[in-house]
Amino acid sequence: MIGGAAAALLRFQYRLARIPLQLIEEGMTRLDEGSALRLGYERLLIECDRAAAYLLDDKSAAARACALQKATAPARVTRALQLRRVEQHEEAVDAAEAELLHQHRERFLRRLREHITAPPTGE
Repeated sequence: MIGGAAAALLRFQYRLARIPLQLIEEGMTRLDEGSALRLGYERLLIECDRAAAYLLDDKSAAARACALQKATAPARVTRALQLRRVEQHEEAVDAAEAELLHQHRERFLRRLREHITAPPTGE
């Protein structure tokens, strides 16, 4: 951690740097809560605030990070569940396709064996 006057100066600079980020965050509220872009940006803000809280001993940054973490938790969980459902569906489709390929291969091999072992047709 950084201490003393240097930390106070850096806290002030971080708060100034955070103003444009806050404006962008307010614009992000127009997006759906579960939007990947919005969730990613909010995650970035949380991590920035956590870093400032740790490195600069900035209590307000820690409070912002905690509040944003709590506010976005339901949307992040919902998004994760949606992604998991998509993943499970893709796995089911892949399994079905693999089974279909297996069936086609077995039928091909059966027909090949039948063709090889069949007596030649007389000409």
